[in-house]
Amino acid sequence: MIGWLGMLLPWIVVALVGYFPHSISATWYTNACTPFMIILGSAGFLLISYKGYELIDDVVLTCSGIAGLMICIFPCAISEENIKVGTFMINQSVSSMIHYISAVIFFGLLAYNSFFLFTKSSEEKTVKKKIRNTIYRVCGVGMIASFLILLVPDFSFKVWLMETIALFFFGVSFLTKADIYPWLFCDTPYKD
Repeated sequence: MIGWLGMLLPWIVVALVGYFPHSISATWYTNACTPFMIILGSAGFLLISYKGYELIDDVVLTCSGIAGLMICIFPCAISEENIKVGTFMINQSVSSMIHYISAVIFFGLLAYNSFFLFTKSSEEKTVKKKIRNTIYRVCGVGMIASFLILLVPDFSFKVWLMETIALFFFGVSFLTKADIYPWLFCDTPYKD
């Protein structure tokens, strides 16, 4: 469910607003606010409740879930005006700073989780586990690399594209971990 929510979020907000927004977060101020809050909020709570194999898994996913919830609670700025926004009605500039820091923490921890934690194994690695580890690592790198889009010349939906790519890799990583691809599981231990 976490993977599907992440992958569908950008497309749901586009369908609701009828255009490619500057960013997914900017739809907080549109008719897509409620689905944005429900989907990202649900993903945040699911990440918090996700139980890993070790304490580090729980800590990383809980912190990323909290960061996801903070993205919801503290909207980004869409104007230069000094207005009060968000759940706590704080200055837009302060809310935006908290929002962006939370987004970096959210994607950074999810990339870390995919690259380092999902690839751990307590048993001998099978051929399919090695394939899954490659998928996890590609997804971890893809989430971080998606931020490189922010370095290209500006266009109207650049941030939305970066977020969409990062959420795609996030979704693929979690769907792989959820055993949704049966051909990637149940084989004999790998022999060199």
